[in-house]
Amino acid sequence: MFNKIKLKYLNNRNFIRIIRYSLISILLLILSWVIDYKCPSLKNNFPDILLLSSEVSSSFLSTLSGTFLTVTTFTFTTILTVMGKYSDSFTPRIVQDFIDKPNVLSLVGVYVGGFFYTVLALFMVQNIEYEEPLLCGTIAIFYAVAAMISFILFVRRVLKDIKTSNVIENVYQNAYKLIEDESKRRKESERFKEEDGALEIKIYANETGFIYEIDSSSLLNKLKDIKCELVIEKKIGEYVSKGMYIGKICLFKNLELEGEDKDEFLNELSSYILINVSKNDFKDYHHEVTNLTEIAMMALSPGVNDPNTAIECIRKIAVLLGRLFSTENSYVVLKENENCKIIYIGYTIKEELYNSFSQIIFYGKEDPMVARAILGGIYLIYTLADTSVKDEVKDFIDYVYKICLDAMATDYDREIINIIYEDFKQNRDDQLDEDVVNEEK
Repeated sequence: MFNKIKLKYLNNRNFIRIIRYSLISILLLILSWVIDYKCPSLKNNFPDILLLSSEVSSSFLSTLSGTFLTVTTFTFTTILTVMGKYSDSFTPRIVQDFIDKPNVLSLVGVYVGGFFYTVLALFMVQNIEYEEPLLCGTIAIFYAVAAMISFILFVRRVLKDIKTSNVIENVYQNAYKLIEDESKRRKESERFKEEDGALEIKIYANETGFIYEIDSSSLLNKLKDIKCELVIEKKIGEYVSKGMYIGKICLFKNLELEGEDKDEFLNELSSYILINVSKNDFKDYHHEVTNLTEIAMMALSPGVNDPNTAIECIRKIAVLLGRLFSTENSYVVLKENENCKIIYIGYTIKEELYNSFSQIIFYGKEDPMVARAILGGIYLIYTLADTSVKDEVKDFIDYVYKICLDAMATDYDREIINIIYEDFKQNRDDQLDEDVVNEEK
């Protein structure tokens, strides 16, 4: 039940963000109603400078209500314009990143809340004696100041995030934090030693959609007294249909469940693997790497024709994958105790490389500078990767080198590609200051 509420909130978080500020305005309205109308004696505790006459309050509230309505329309139009810019110049997937930034949709909520407050406060003002000093107008003044500060922060956000390099850097930083955490957990993860006779029971999806998150705490609590490993083999962000295989539970001691009890038990386990109508854009590093890939592809399209942006994305992807490949493990132990481990199987080295670079290679292989950046990026991945995975990275750079070399139009372009590849073959294991890397780790 809690997980369903959580998904409902995440799917409607943009609307809830707007409603939140409207609720704040309602609370302010109740406060001013109590002080000005129900308990006017409370106003004796306020300085006279904070109290306005009913005439001034009414005039100010009328003017401010029209202003809030106008600026709300202007703000929403500006947000739609920036979203169109993101969709056309970067990728439609990254639009959500802009919407989720602070001071974006919250500004709409501020102005909507301000409109409600000023309009409803007018009804209250007309029922108060003409000479009575009021606090509601003063609250509106401070609210207007706060709204202006929010607008300044919104303008700053738009001017900053409309720049291509800043958009790429934001995606990179988000991915870097997630990958650092993923890499650390992979290094610390160990599975139980395989035992003969372990019983494997398949787990199937209860719903259709994208795998959003794994409620590992609930799974561990459910299995805490059972000697087992629960292995989720479908990836976060992968689309599954109801009844599709998503994982298995390996029982090292037989579980005495049959018939309906067994089905109910497995269905409950499956319910803790959250499936949603959209992908997880908060905790999935692969989603962020995909964003960089799509920005690079958009930059390579004939309509945009901005290969330098694609080259910047390729370099960022290379650093991220180099960090991710700091261990040969492709799995993470999400939760564990002495009896049970909840294990998530991630993408292999080969899958990560192919998913990140295959489309860029397809669209950029004929551009000498882009091809050079791709080979240089994979060279960088090899340099940063753990020794245990270097052979797989080497196989991939051999694969990319053949594709790019065949796509070059002139001998001079082929020579440039050959220089990078020959340097890789001869010097690939002598390009890293181990002391600096170990110190950073």
